[in-house]
Amino acid sequence: MNLWEAYPEVNNELKKVEDYMKKVIRSRKKVLTDISLDLIGAGGKRLRPAFVILGARCGKYDEEKIIPLGAAMELLHTATLVHDDIIDDSRLRRGKTTVQAKWGKDMAVYAGDYLFTKAFTILSDKTSFEHLNKVAHGVRIICEGEIDQYEIKYDVNISVMKYLKRIYRKTAVLFSMSTLTGAYEAKCKRQTLNALGKFAISYGMAFQIRDDLLDYTSTEKIEGKPMGNDIKQGVYTLPLLFALQHMEYKDEIKKLLSLKDKINAKEIEKIIRLVKETNALESTKELKDKYVKKALEALDNLEDKDHKSIFGDLVNML
Repeated sequence: MNLWEAYPEVNNELKKVEDYMKKVIRSRKKVLTDISLDLIGAGGKRLRPAFVILGARCGKYDEEKIIPLGAAMELLHTATLVHDDIIDDSRLRRGKTTVQAKWGKDMAVYAGDYLFTKAFTILSDKTSFEHLNKVAHGVRIICEGEIDQYEIKYDVNISVMKYLKRIYRKTAVLFSMSTLTGAYEAKCKRQTLNALGKFAISYGMAFQIRDDLLDYTSTEKIEGKPMGNDIKQGVYTLPLLFALQHMEYKDEIKKLLSLKDKINAKEIEKIIRLVKETNALESTKELKDKYVKKALEALDNLEDKDHKSIFGDLVNML
């Protein structure tokens, strides 16, 4: 079931966002058009454009601006995923073949770059130079988050604090940027902007922590990627970091992790089993729930309207 079917007004606007993306991504180069349409057709929850729309609902909603801006945020997000898949050599994304697996790494780089340019073309046309500069700053932070992750691959000594800084840059910033783009263009009051910014950051943190939990609890069939994929890639997330704090288990886990990218499926399964034997998953869920609570507290500063209850529903799904 489509997440947004319960919210017809948002669902209808997201369909317009999708139609707009299909229109603007067309290129003189057929391969770029084909790749872009394939990416859009792959679906996804469309959370970032939804946050643009819901942020704008907090003020004076202008569809002619908000639909393109929602498309811009989704194209930015998609571009980062295309480049992520190149770096990680991922074959699947949402259960479907990635661009780099289907068209090759070179074309995937070009496609990601193309989506970035399309996003910023829309932004330059639909928002002020001041806000465009803020979005560019946000994209810079996201890039720095990706580099943070790359630089500490296979590092068993990273702290929980460093992990949190990384997911703030990698994930939470784009949720905040999306929400505030809509709210800014809807001429929201400063108090509303502040509340939305705090909400979106906390939501993004909880969202990523939950996603990292799935690497220890999901199946490939459900999530579209192999169980333990982050371990194979050397991306050590919160459940593993908490497990490494357990004296009883850390040496055995570290020995397995020392295999780095040579680690096999059986060894990954053993790490996951060891992590589950600690209270790491419970500790991870507790921290996720703290961010959920912060997000809900931020919503208290918004007026009681439909968009507020939708934001609340989204948080409670985490």
